[in-house]
Amino acid sequence: MNNIKEFINKYDLNIRSYEEKNNIKIVNTNKGKYVIKHKNNYDNGLYEYLINRNFNYVLEKEDFNDYEVYPYINEVNIPKPEKAVELVYILSLLHNKTTYYKEVSIDKVKEIYEKKIEEIKYLNHYYHDMQDMIEQKVYMSPAEYLLMRNLSMVYSALGYSKLKLDEWYEYKIKQKKERIVLLHNKPCIDHFLVGNEKSLISWNNYRRDIPIYDFLYFYKHDYIDLEMTTLFSIYKSRFNYTKDEKLLFLALISIPEKIIFTSNNYNNCLLVSNMIKYVGKTRDFVLKENEEEEEEYNDEFNE
Repeated sequence: MNNIKEFINKYDLNIRSYEEKNNIKIVNTNKGKYVIKHKNNYDNGLYEYLINRNFNYVLEKEDFNDYEVYPYINEVNIPKPEKAVELVYILSLLHNKTTYYKEVSIDKVKEIYEKKIEEIKYLNHYYHDMQDMIEQKVYMSPAEYLLMRNLSMVYSALGYSKLKLDEWYEYKIKQKKERIVLLHNKPCIDHFLVGNEKSLISWNNYRRDIPIYDFLYFYKHDYIDLEMTTLFSIYKSRFNYTKDEKLLFLALISIPEKIIFTSNNYNNCLLVSNMIKYVGKTRDFVLKENEEEEEEYNDEFNE
């Protein structure tokens, strides 16, 4: 606690209780609770920038030696789906408030395209090699059996991802401008606090890029527990993707994870089960998005 004496003395605080939790210190004082943690890459100008852009869902911090101090938010207990709706509203607001446009970098477009094409090719070869190896066995493990029964879904997902990536590349290289936003870069339920105030926390990975990466991270982090189709519709009602953004988003979200088997049969089953669940949920998510896009096109055509 010696490193935070400056903070205690500055505000004439009396410490009533103190606890450590997940590498942070929670200090209860005569003037309220505070969170104290080691400094990270949180840019000192980020808070001022967001406030100037009328985005108020971020905690102000103060720096003291090797630490940074935030007000403690006493969270209310609300259902996770309800909290997720609040989060996507705030994400859409963040992207709206920080939008600007810049020239498209063809080199960057090519870099993204080539990197993701290589990843898709690698995963295709990886799962085909795994399939060949499993088929040579006399007895399959439960995880291997589960994987073999669902490999066609994995190959379909990789094929669809390549198709959308090709479409994105052909469209993107003809574009002159692209939309850039400030990305939280790790938005998820765990990084969103709801109490007397609502705040996104853990901004140490923020960056500026095209908007799709925030919802992509949120989807991959929380897809098991949440209905992402509905949440994405809510997000789009406030901040809809452009054609190039949508194509790249669908391409990236469709790429399945690489399964690496270990000596633990239970963990292997869990890994395969989660991967298959992701592929199945994402297939339904993508089908819904394509249906909505087709309906919008038909509506415009018939007007």
